[in-house]
Amino acid sequence: MASCSNSSVPITIGNGTPIPVIPSVSGKVTHSLTICYLGMYCILFISVYVQLWLILVYNYKRFSFQTVFLFLCAFWSALRATLFSFYFKDTIAANELSLFPYWLLYCFPVCLQFFTLCLLTLYFAQVCICCYIVSQQIIFFINCFLLLLFIGDVQSKTQVCCKSK
Repeated sequence: MASCSNSSVPITIGNGTPIPVIPSVSGKVTHSLTICYLGMYCILFISVYVQLWLILVYNYKRFSFQTVFLFLCAFWSALRATLFSFYFKDTIAANELSLFPYWLLYCFPVCLQFFTLCLLTLYFAQVCICCYIVSQQIIFFINCFLLLLFIGDVQSKTQVCCKSK
């Protein structure tokens, strides 16, 4: 009988012999997926790097939401490309790194994704608040214009009424 997959007891067949653990996909599939991911991360890194250089060359604002977002994306894609390049030599060694390289290559990109999400949320909130303020200003100006039209209408009617008396 098989045991629970979360327990430390090995999975056994009915007679007590353990079932050998084999990879779920073949080595060729793993290697081709590694090449695909590495290519995507390298393309992302190069495109973000070019965007950062264009910001530098054309003297755009150096510290803005766009530059921070691009820098986070470049750093994230560089870390992921580094991780997947380790898979070419030895997958087992890439999974058994010491503490700091393991944290840097596996955990820190998740933190960078969280920072990027927070940055996008902050930018979205700022744009929404700005649009809300602008729309409130437009509504205020429309109300002022309507109030002036009403006052002008009342004033012209009172002048007509006063002249007729």
